[in-house]
Amino acid sequence: MERDLPDGFTGRLTESLRRVAGLRDEIDKLLTRNRIFMDRVKGTGVINAEDAVDYGFTGPCLRACGVPYDVRKAHPYLVYDQLDFEIPLGTHGDNYDRYALRIEEMKQSARIIEQVIERIPVGPVILDDWRYVLPPKPEVYNTIEGTIAHFKLVMEGVPVPKGEVYAYTEAANGELGWYIVSNGSGRPYKMHCRAPGLPILSALPHIIEGEMLADLIPTFDSINMIGGEVEQ
Repeated sequence: MERDLPDGFTGRLTESLRRVAGLRDEIDKLLTRNRIFMDRVKGTGVINAEDAVDYGFTGPCLRACGVPYDVRKAHPYLVYDQLDFEIPLGTHGDNYDRYALRIEEMKQSARIIEQVIERIPVGPVILDDWRYVLPPKPEVYNTIEGTIAHFKLVMEGVPVPKGEVYAYTEAANGELGWYIVSNGSGRPYKMHCRAPGLPILSALPHIIEGEMLADLIPTFDSINMIGGEVEQ
């Protein structure tokens, strides 16, 4: 499959980035220096860097504590080592820092997208080998070869050598990792997802201990708990 950007794609993406930046800046102006907002989030939901590391924090919640760990910088994958972007850091590890850090990370995300769009090369974006990659739907529906290849991949999978591997990326909430064990068949013998939200949620009782009940709401929001992610 060849890269084939639709006509006007870059322009539409640029326009989308501009609109998102406008909304982000509007939120920034409304909240970042708003006294009522600051009184509710500054100094609440605090966790220090040492405790955050002990609980297994990664992502924005860890960086809000001042720990500069980001998988894209610490262990670059894909083209992240070729891109120019910064890792925002907080200092107090409170609700305000987690909010402010995400505002800054949105700006860095825009920088990354703009650089990537400029560097997308012309050429294949996926293998053209039906032993490992599902054939295009027209081939599946209209040729016996495509139908058989699709059936074998879905029913049998791709046999891989025996062994184990752990691979991870920087997701929205932190390090998203997959541990997979192969017994040589086309199905994993064992697999486990390292969801970044589970360690953060497990620290919630520690974070809110001794705080006001009202502080639970901004604290729970700032850790960005994803229900489907933590139900393992």
